[in-house]
Amino acid sequence: MTPPPKKSWLDDLPFPKHWLAYLALKIIVLALAIYLVLRFNGLL
Repeated sequence: MTPPPKKSWLDDLPFPKHWLAYLALKIIVLALAIYLVLRFNGLL
């Protein structure tokens, strides 16, 4: 028996060709959310 072909995790993304931009966008959104929470709480 041959094992099933490995499926790349990049294929599960909404736009697999632009996974680096997708990752950068997630990091930017997360950083912005943290900044806004800290700003709202008066810690910055």
